[in-house]
Amino acid sequence: MVVVAVGLVLCTTLLVLLATSLTRMSPGWWRSVRADDPRTVELAEAIENDLVNVMYKVRDEAKEPWSIGLRAADANAWLNTRLGQWLTNRDDNFVWPTHVQNLQVEFDRGLIYVGVELVRDESSQVLSATLRPDFHDDGSLWVRAESVMIGRLPLPADWILKQAESNWPDLLPAAALESPATRRLLDALAGRGPLAGDPVVELGDGRRVRVLAMRSADSTLHLTLQTEFED
Repeated sequence: MVVVAVGLVLCTTLLVLLATSLTRMSPGWWRSVRADDPRTVELAEAIENDLVNVMYKVRDEAKEPWSIGLRAADANAWLNTRLGQWLTNRDDNFVWPTHVQNLQVEFDRGLIYVGVELVRDESSQVLSATLRPDFHDDGSLWVRAESVMIGRLPLPADWILKQAESNWPDLLPAAALESPATRRLLDALAGRGPLAGDPVVELGDGRRVRVLAMRSADSTLHLTLQTEFED
């Protein structure tokens, strides 16, 4: 019995050490981005301009679907250099949380991997989630989190999101939590509602671009879109 007890203690200790070690590691798909690198800034500006140009391109009014591909590297450059200003332009009260210093996405095997690096007291930890985009029959876009990882330690998404809801005030500024867009995102991750009930982008000239489908493969998000015109 003593030998068994000692063995259980050793096994438990090893499991705790392993779990702790995993939480301090980054996911295998993670790649850091230097937001202050001029090449990163240039890439982000280029992809933003390219997307604007392709969205506003004059198209046939036959409403034929068209497609584009967004590389993860391009998305990561934009997220880490342009997202903060983009959010501020839409909400004067928005303040970027200082402990959020790196955002990452990856596109592969039909999944979207999203992650954030939280830095506190000179230590950092990567939190990430695995999302599977799904279009319902009414055209709405759903992106419920299939799994959540702390570092490389996988945990049940439902349990983590439930535990995290009480801690959101410590992770996100009050202005962000009060935003309908933020609440919609958190509800979408928990599977309580769609990320976008009507996934369209208003162009400002009377046209709209509707997202019909998306496919994630080989570090690229392939989007099928359709330009809609005023009746």
